[in-house]
Amino acid sequence: MNDKINLKRRRVLQTMGLGAALVSTPSFPIILKKEAFKRKGRQATAAFAPDVEIELTASVARVPILQGRQTQVWRYEGKVLKGDPASVVTLPDNYLGPILRFRTGQRVRVWMKNRLPQNHIIHWHGMHVPFEADGHPSYEVGPGGTYVYEFEVRNRASTNWFHPHTHHATAAQAYAGLAGLVIVEDDEERALPLPRGEFDLPLILQDRTFTPDNQLLYDHRGPLSILGFLGERIVVNGKPDLALEVADRSYRFRILNGSNARIFKLAWSDGEPVTVIGTDGGLLERPVIRPYLMISPGERYEIWRDFRGARGREVVLESREFKGTMPPPYENALGSGGMRDRMRQLMGGGMGRMGGSRRGMGMMGSEGMGGMGGMGPMAILSRHLPQGSRMELVRFRVNKKSKENQPLPDRLRSIPRYRLEETVNPNQPRPIALGNQGRNFTLNGHLFEMTGASKIETFPVNTLHLLEIFHAHGEMKMNDGHSDEEGSGMTGMGNMNLAMMLAMAHPIHLHGAYFQIAERIAPHGDSEHGAEGYETVKDGFVDEGYQETVLVMPGERIRLIKPFPDYKGLFLYHCHNLEHENAGMMRNFKVV
Repeated sequence: MNDKINLKRRRVLQTMGLGAALVSTPSFPIILKKEAFKRKGRQATAAFAPDVEIELTASVARVPILQGRQTQVWRYEGKVLKGDPASVVTLPDNYLGPILRFRTGQRVRVWMKNRLPQNHIIHWHGMHVPFEADGHPSYEVGPGGTYVYEFEVRNRASTNWFHPHTHHATAAQAYAGLAGLVIVEDDEERALPLPRGEFDLPLILQDRTFTPDNQLLYDHRGPLSILGFLGERIVVNGKPDLALEVADRSYRFRILNGSNARIFKLAWSDGEPVTVIGTDGGLLERPVIRPYLMISPGERYEIWRDFRGARGREVVLESREFKGTMPPPYENALGSGGMRDRMRQLMGGGMGRMGGSRRGMGMMGSEGMGGMGGMGPMAILSRHLPQGSRMELVRFRVNKKSKENQPLPDRLRSIPRYRLEETVNPNQPRPIALGNQGRNFTLNGHLFEMTGASKIETFPVNTLHLLEIFHAHGEMKMNDGHSDEEGSGMTGMGNMNLAMMLAMAHPIHLHGAYFQIAERIAPHGDSEHGAEGYETVKDGFVDEGYQETVLVMPGERIRLIKPFPDYKGLFLYHCHNLEHENAGMMRNFKVV
């Protein structure tokens, strides 16, 4: 990298108030290309007349998270320029962005102002919007730029969210705090006797690791690039050790897994089953009862809970133990004394010295995302809550008395079903093959190409298609649906063995419009993890509603029906383990 570019980068960072220490840490994904700083974004169109107009600024801030020194974060701040003032709900003393509230049929304009030291673009996760408003990384803008989103709200009532989708930087930017909820309402949902106001609460689940001076610690090298980042403590709604005082009545909880890579197995500590009333795409036809609920990064669920039977007690929403989602070496380590102890033993043998320079660390601290003084990726890996371990998420203290209660309706709302015979390919599903090239995970045999889409990734607009997600580790590279041995990087027993070592679950997110799961085929007993791991998670899936993110277990095959309505353009599909996405496990659907 030449001195001229480095000098310009230094000036930009100093202008944004991050200091020289940040400059010394190139592992944090600063965009260095000259042309990146010239991209000023997209402006408003005169013909679009918005009902709601919002300014949303992405910037650097300090907030209290832990006791003591405040934590430097990146966050969204919003304000209403036109329309209902309640369209933006700010969360005080919090790194999370505001809650945006829209109604079906509204025309919305959002001015996104990038006040970060990196390129930035926002994806409206779950919202059905045109290509230009979807947050494709080809539209990202440089520091100081503005991007204007304009769209009509065509979603049914649902809980969605917004977060970065910047090329090679999504994981780090989201980890730094850039996320917020989008709640869509419609007349049918508003007419239902469901908890409202203070009894309708969001629960945003994330995990973070902090330095001794309360700064966010992020490292995506080595094993973390394969596993995904896993923090050492849980934060809910931006708060550690969250405890809520609740009344002895029914509540509606809108749950988002906003973690980079962590999967949760939600359950109530008092043995009460989990009552699910909504998925990514809004309310179900009827409530669904599960002993526990699996929720992977990017997914949202709405659950209902009546606390009358817990009056005067404390109930904990917890994540219970599970297996089968991580590579066998990781899970074997978990089974022999715990991952932390095992990693500390390895570090005692010298592995803690791997990659330990200050330049190798990424940290969201004001003095810079720079130094744990010699901690390498193995050391960071030792500082995490193991995937699949039991943990407390939120404590609910049932101390308030309520004079009213809303019983759960037997029926919620209609869900039009997609029919297999209505798809254009009922007997030949389009593939979404989960594979790898060396240590990089792939989709349909390829890594991400900014504007690339193969024949099997091209769909006519306003059509309905059957897709199948499956694990293809060790198989040939996909080339427009045909195997291609040359240049695939996937031949030979060495690659097959490596693929087995990389066997893990992937939360797959499809942009554009909600899909419905048509069939879930369990893994065979002789698959990477066998049936034992699958048994610990299989009763926590809810396939009855609309979705746009689905957790695919190792060896599992999922058939889904997805529409490609209304809008032409490039719509991403990718793994929502954000470190996998950053490393290229992302492709385009091309809608023509």
